[in-house]
Amino acid sequence: MLKPGEDGDVRLARVELHDSVAWDSAPVYVIAPESGGQFFRVSFEFPAVAPGPYYLLAWQDKDADGKVSDGDLTGVYGGPHQPGSPGKPVMVYRGWTVDAGDIEMARYEVLAVTAAGERSQSRDTTTFTYRFSHDVFLNSMTITFPGQPAIPDPVAPGPKLADSTYRSEGWHMGGSMPSGLHQLEFRGVFRDSVFDIRVAVSVQ
Repeated sequence: MLKPGEDGDVRLARVELHDSVAWDSAPVYVIAPESGGQFFRVSFEFPAVAPGPYYLLAWQDKDADGKVSDGDLTGVYGGPHQPGSPGKPVMVYRGWTVDAGDIEMARYEVLAVTAAGERSQSRDTTTFTYRFSHDVFLNSMTITFPGQPAIPDPVAPGPKLADSTYRSEGWHMGGSMPSGLHQLEFRGVFRDSVFDIRVAVSVQ
């Protein structure tokens, strides 16, 4: 069933049973929902399943990239479906009919950060830019220059909007700034959960 307020059509979904918590593994059983139904609710039934525990994934590949990714419509047994949480296992017993109940499908959201850095033409100043894939509240951002300890950006904390570009600029240490790999670490809150994301940035 479609979570209220979500955009999608569950009749276009597929339903998978996995014997592993890793969604990048091949499912052991795959079916399409039964014909009929409505865009917000449809039934499904696996005709024959070997006994064992399975993780159930209902999935509409909205971006047609062939994998569960940000923006797809997903639902799991014992949900909600979140990155790193495949729900609860469904136990199948020999000779039993198992009712998985309602599987609520909602937008699958994966937080990603893209970042870049560059030195000024005089090579004495470094500037970084970064973007979040979803709205977040940023608690802290630290930058580790090659061979140096991590330095916090005092103006970085605060609400950040998805797909807006933010700048951390004016970094200088006297003389030529280092090139090579720098590490940016972002800590904050996304959808009531804390995150800690590190991004390696190559500066020429």
